[in-house]
Amino acid sequence: MKKLLLTAVFATLAAPVLAEPACNPGETLKPVWESLKAFEDEGGQVIAFKINGGGCYEVYGKLNDKKFEIFFDPNTGIEIERIED
Repeated sequence: MKKLLLTAVFATLAAPVLAEPACNPGETLKPVWESLKAFEDEGGQVIAFKINGGGCYEVYGKLNDKKFEIFFDPNTGIEIERIED
């Protein structure tokens, strides 16, 4: 019983850490290439791209020998979060 309770507590505490940002895509979206180009203009190398479950543009890339996961608002093209892997 204690193990089950501890597992539930840890799962609850870990959920916000694993949560990705959510975006509300509108009718007029910025082209994906603009977000990719913004990261490349910074000196980054794009490895992969997707639209996450929350509708944000999600870029996986490398910059200065570090891997990053970067989220962009599809409405504005502005970076909203960057996570170092």
